[in-house]
Amino acid sequence: MSISSVLSAVGLIRPTRRRGSCPACRGWNSGTADPLGRPEGEISPPAVTALVFLALAAVAWALAIRQSTSTGGMETEMGLGSLESFAISWTVMMAAMMLPSALPFVYEFARRSEGRRCWQAATAVLAVTYLSVWLAFGAVCYVVLSAWQVPPSDQGPVGGVALGLAGVYGLTPIKAASEARCRELCSLHGALPFGLMRSALIAGGRYGLSCVGCSAGLMVAMAIIGMSNLVWAVILAGVILVYKLARAQSMRRTWLLSAALIAMAVVYGSMA
Repeated sequence: MSISSVLSAVGLIRPTRRRGSCPACRGWNSGTADPLGRPEGEISPPAVTALVFLALAAVAWALAIRQSTSTGGMETEMGLGSLESFAISWTVMMAAMMLPSALPFVYEFARRSEGRRCWQAATAVLAVTYLSVWLAFGAVCYVVLSAWQVPPSDQGPVGGVALGLAGVYGLTPIKAASEARCRELCSLHGALPFGLMRSALIAGGRYGLSCVGCSAGLMVAMAIIGMSNLVWAVILAGVILVYKLARAQSMRRTWLLSAALIAMAVVYGSMA
C-alpha cells in the first residue's frame, strides 16, 4: 500500500476540489495522481485541523505528566489549592482527556464549514466553547469540594465511593440520553443554522453539555482523586473514549462497564 493510499484511508487526502483548493494542497497532486486516470488528491484541511487539536491534546498530556512528576512521585493528589491554579490544571486535564474523544465532532464541524470565511477561527471557537463548559463544571466541583473538605486520611474511601457512584451513574437514563445526544451532535445533521461564529458557540455549548451529562460521574471522581494522579487520569480517559467513540452500547456492555468501574473503585479504595 502506498503512502498516498494510507493518507487517503485516514482522511488526510481527498479527491481534488478544483475550486477553493490552495496551491500548497495541489502540490500533493504529483504524488497522488492515479495511473488509471482517477481523480487526483489534495490535503484535506478539515482533517489537518482535527490533527492540530489532537496535537494540542498531546501537549496537554505532556503538561499533565510534567505537573505530576514535579511532585517527585510522592503525592497521589493535587489538592484544590487556589481557584486560579485549580482552573489552569483542570483546563489542561480536560484538554488532555476530552479533546481526543471530541475529534469526530471537531472534524465534522470543520468539514461542514470549510470554504466559509474564517472557518478555521470558528473551529477554534468551537473547541474553546466546548472546554469552557468543562471549565464551568470544574468550577462547580471546586466550590462544592472547598465547602466539603476531605481529610487526607479519608481520600481513599471517598475516592473509591466517587468511582463506584460513577459506575452507578453509567446505568442511569440521564447518562444514556446524554451519550446518545453526543453521538447525534457529532453528525451535525443539516446545514449550520446561524452565522459561522454563532453556530460554533451554540454547537460547542450543546456538545459540551451533552458530554457533561455523559461523563459527569467520572469527572467528579477525577476531581476528588486528584488531577496529578496520572494512572487514574489515563484509566478514566480510556473509559470516556469507550463511552463516546465505541459503537452504541448494548445493555450488557453498559452493565459490564459499570461493573468494571465499581471494581476499580474497590481497588482504589484499598490502595489509596
